[in-house]
Amino acid sequence: MKIVKADTILISIPFDAGGIPPWSFGGKPKLAFDTLLVRLETEDGHVGWGEAFSRNEDRSLAMMIETRVLPLVVGRDAREIAKIKHDLEFNLQNFGRIGPIMYGISAVDTALWDIAGKAAGRPLVDLLGGAFTNTLDVYASLMCYHNIDDVTAAVGRCLERGYRHIKLHEVGEPEIRAACAAAGDAEVTLDTNCPWPVEEAMDMDARLADLGLAWFEEPVWPPENYRGLARVRAQGNHPIAAGENQGGLHDFMAMIDAGAIDIAQPDVAKTGGVTELMKIAALCEGAGIRFVPHCALFGPGQVATMHINAARRTTPILERLFCDFEAELYDGATLPVDGKIKLPTGPGLGLDPDPDVIADYRVD
Repeated sequence: MKIVKADTILISIPFDAGGIPPWSFGGKPKLAFDTLLVRLETEDGHVGWGEAFSRNEDRSLAMMIETRVLPLVVGRDAREIAKIKHDLEFNLQNFGRIGPIMYGISAVDTALWDIAGKAAGRPLVDLLGGAFTNTLDVYASLMCYHNIDDVTAAVGRCLERGYRHIKLHEVGEPEIRAACAAAGDAEVTLDTNCPWPVEEAMDMDARLADLGLAWFEEPVWPPENYRGLARVRAQGNHPIAAGENQGGLHDFMAMIDAGAIDIAQPDVAKTGGVTELMKIAALCEGAGIRFVPHCALFGPGQVATMHINAARRTTPILERLFCDFEAELYDGATLPVDGKIKLPTGPGLGLDPDPDVIADYRVD
C-alpha cells in the first residue's frame, strides 16, 4: 500500500449560471469553475482522488501542493491516514493552518479515504459507520447576481427543477426580498460571505427578520471575529451559520465556546478532509450544534461530502451550487433530480473522474 505517485490535476469547465460572471479572485472574470484534483496511486494499483478548494485556474495553488505537500506523501503507507494527516500538518504548520496548505492536506486526506474504501471493497460511507440514508436532500446554492431580474429568474429555475431548499448569496435587501417572494413556500437561507462590521450585520439581521430565513450565514467581517458573530446571534433574529473559512476542529471549538454559531459548516476541501470533518461532526453532536457541511465543490470533495452526510443520523442537507456545466466530471451521476441525489455505492468514493473530461478541460 505504499504511495508511489502523487499528482495535482487542475481542470476548468465552463458553466451557465444565468447571470454575470460570479468571481474573479484577482483574475479576469469568466463563467468557468475550477476543480483542483489530487491523485494518489499505490504500488498495488489503487488510485485515490481528493479535491483542494480552488477558483480561477489557480496554478499557484496547484504548484504549492505539488512542491510542498505531495513530496511528503510519496513513499508513505496509504493505510496510515491519521498519521499522514498529522505529519503533514505538523511539518507544514509554519506555512499556515488555514488556507492553501490546509486545502492540499484536505485533498490528500480524502484521496487516502478513497484508497481505503477501494482496498476494502466498500463504499466510504461504510468506513464511516454505515449509511442512514441512500438518498440525500439537496439545496440549490445560487450564485450572487446583484440584481433582481437574474436572482428571481434563478429562483424560478430552481423551483421548476424540483428544489424545495434554496440558498441566496445576495447582500442587497431588494434582491433578497424579491428572491424570497419568488421562492414561495420553499425554504430560503442566506449566505452573505462576511461583508459587514458587527453593527451593520445586526442592522441587516433586523431588516430581514420578517422573511423567515432558515439561517443567516457569515454576516460578519472578518470570519474569525467570533465575538462579533456571537453578538449577532445573541441579539438577532436568525440561526447563525458559519465555518467554511475555519481550518479545523479547534477553530470550531473556539466558535462554539464563543457562542457564535447554531450551524457548523466545515468544507471537506478546506477544513482537513474526511478525517477532520468526522471529528467536527462529533464535536457538534456533543455541543448540540447542527452540522451542515459547506460544499461549493463538484469533484471528489462533493462526493466525499455526500458520504459524510449519509453517515450522520441527523442527515445534513447537501449543498450544490446552482449552475449547468458544459461537461460533467462524473457523467451526470452527481446531478440532483427533484432536489435529491443518490449516494454512490461503489468502493471508496464510488465514482472516479471521467478521464475524457479531464483531458478536454485540463489547465496546463
